[in-house]
Amino acid sequence: MTLLIDDPPVQRAATRRARWRDASGWLPVLLPALLAAALTAYRYDAKPLWRDEVYTLSTAGRGVGDMMGLLSERDAGLVGYYLVMHPWLAVSEASWWIRLPGAVATVVLVALVAVLARRFAGPWGALVAGTLAALAPAVYVHGQEARPYPMALTAVVVTVLLLLRATHRPRAWLWPLTGAVALLAVALHPLVTLPSVGAAFFAVWLRPGRASRWALVLTALPAGLAGAALVVAGSLQAAARPPAPATLPEYFTFWRLASDVPWLGWPLLALAVVGAAVLARRARRGEPGARHALVPVLWAPVPVLAITVLGLTGGYFNARYASAAVPPAAVLAAVALTAAPAAARRAARGRRWAGWAAVAAVVALLGALAPGGLAYRAQRAGFDDPQGAARQIAAQAQPGDAVVYVGNVVRPMLEAYYPPGLAGGDRLDDALLVASPEDSDTLGGLEVRRVGDKVAALAPHQRVWLVGSVATATEDLGRTTGNARAAMDGRRLVSSTDHNWLRVELWELRQADTTGATASPEPPGVAQ
Repeated sequence: MTLLIDDPPVQRAATRRARWRDASGWLPVLLPALLAAALTAYRYDAKPLWRDEVYTLSTAGRGVGDMMGLLSERDAGLVGYYLVMHPWLAVSEASWWIRLPGAVATVVLVALVAVLARRFAGPWGALVAGTLAALAPAVYVHGQEARPYPMALTAVVVTVLLLLRATHRPRAWLWPLTGAVALLAVALHPLVTLPSVGAAFFAVWLRPGRASRWALVLTALPAGLAGAALVVAGSLQAAARPPAPATLPEYFTFWRLASDVPWLGWPLLALAVVGAAVLARRARRGEPGARHALVPVLWAPVPVLAITVLGLTGGYFNARYASAAVPPAAVLAAVALTAAPAAARRAARGRRWAGWAAVAAVVALLGALAPGGLAYRAQRAGFDDPQGAARQIAAQAQPGDAVVYVGNVVRPMLEAYYPPGLAGGDRLDDALLVASPEDSDTLGGLEVRRVGDKVAALAPHQRVWLVGSVATATEDLGRTTGNARAAMDGRRLVSSTDHNWLRVELWELRQADTTGATASPEPPGVAQ
């Protein structure tokens, strides 16, 4: 941490003032980190594993050869993350253990955001920016997950801090260290980190200070080449899957990066814009704290623009891929918020009450962000609720029922929460399964391939449970999914229940309905 806190030295005139300056160096960093630790520890590991975490467990938990074989077919872009998690999972595959790296990285990330903000907005700005980061959904949502986002964002912030140090105190050992951290960042998740790392290097290249531009280029080259190769590899794999174009409302969900509610998220993003303007004005005046203003100003919008372009060009759009915008946005918002008291006093012609009113408004804003994080922690499940889905099937399954899964990790996700003896028993026949994930070295197991054969395998079963994500169940891609088409063939929909983003449907042979009294209406678009 001392390496990354690289502010110019201050002259200490008095012992009491020196002690305060010492405290102002670490206390604004420590307090947000403690807040992040408390939020992360609250109901830690209370939620069931969701589908992406099952990818982590099913991929990184295998031998290296099997893992690389799986990555040659899917998730090649995250090879760095799975390689990091592979030895970790060799110790234990307990959910609390596989989530621990992300939990620790979340606390470190918040502390480093405060360190970064201290350069541009002083100690109070460090406290505000660190608090904003700790309470941002883009940070706390992934703080209790076995996914790469906290680790990737931490690596990006470390890269930026090392670059800023190199602009006025370059050392020979600093360049390989910076290059290695940048390479780690893009290897963990290139879609999230590559735009941010590229923006940071470009901003420093434009204003290099004492750093050599050639050293910057050579340092960035490995990360740039590796990141581009991983993005291409992932894009080629994605081309083999059904397209999932973003809908228009999805392009306006970036406020969720900063808050769970738009009336807080949009103002926070607007504050980041104001902070960028304030920082740019300070840079024009030559103020020391704004000499690297170009770094956060360029860094903040690039992840959002990159993921938007990805969605518009037909790639997979997800707002969380822009989460690397949160650290610079928190810094810029902190610049605006810490400048507010002085601006309020000037507007009120020097009246002190205006400054204190502005301080109270900042505290109220930060306080308004806290309930969202606590409410998310209190939820029974996150993105998916396989525990709830498994509980429903266990309670309602009857002898002779079959189950069909839509999605390559839905089977292991639910089987982890079935009661003993249910899966493969007389009440729940996995009729399409040919070989289990363990026996086939696949994520979800091998199944009957042709739709006609699937229909024949399900023919003896009067009732079929169809389980899949909301995006791929029968209302959306079910007509083009062989498993869903086979489950629906000759059957009527009896019930449909969503467990967050996981859908459980019960389909029953039409011949069994003699009165029609219990029949549910067919959902729009379901194949007849």
